[in-house]
Amino acid sequence: MTLPVQRSWFTVSRLRPDLYRITEPRCHRLFRANCYLLLGLRRNLLIDSGMGVAALRPIVESLSRAPLAIFTTHSHADHIGSHSEFPEHDILVHPAEADALCRPGTRGLRFPKMSPQSAQMLRRAGIAVTELVVDAVPDDDYDIDAHMRRPVKPTSFVDEGSVVELGDRRLEVLHLPGHSSGSVALFEAETGSLFSGDAIYDGVIDDTGPDASVPAYFATMERLKRLPVQTVFGGHNDPMTRGRMIAVIDGYMASRTGRGG
Repeated sequence: MTLPVQRSWFTVSRLRPDLYRITEPRCHRLFRANCYLLLGLRRNLLIDSGMGVAALRPIVESLSRAPLAIFTTHSHADHIGSHSEFPEHDILVHPAEADALCRPGTRGLRFPKMSPQSAQMLRRAGIAVTELVVDAVPDDDYDIDAHMRRPVKPTSFVDEGSVVELGDRRLEVLHLPGHSSGSVALFEAETGSLFSGDAIYDGVIDDTGPDASVPAYFATMERLKRLPVQTVFGGHNDPMTRGRMIAVIDGYMASRTGRGG
């Protein structure tokens, strides 16, 4: 299959003076995850690293060359693809997700086989499954079947109550299982900012993966409703307000009442 070449692979948006969002618009919407670069006084924090189709590090370094830490919200392929580009930096992950980081990824960029539950969820949401997870490549000789994520050894474990310090700011780690057993988020109480990974985002909530749990997701959603969040920076799609977050939670729980409530 011949795909068009998209040399400017990433889109960078400055959401606040201290915060950038980096996305891969030519990835399928299910794999088009957000990476966030949060600037701090002592060090910056890269929250997730996308699919790894093209090199992310030059983009990050074009925005800031300050010391860096990498925060892993969970270990699904679309969130850890470029972790291996930062071997000298601190890589933070929940212990339940660490083994997946240490294993190489599946070779190629073809759409993975899906469970019947996942396929049904996508059909209900009007999301088409394509042959490939990209609709372009970053250069002329790119081999979509040779693509493979390299294994990464984490340097630090984080869990509920851990604190990530950036010098002038303090973010609390929340363990929010449901999408995966080791899903974690970062909450900055001072600004009401929640960097939630795939625990919550403005879109179709996926609780059908092999490590997902509907009962755990219900508990996570109830907890999120009590959290004094002002803005949610999710793993996919655009940021959302607290009001929109509550609406997404209520919609999810209503749709799953017969399965997990």
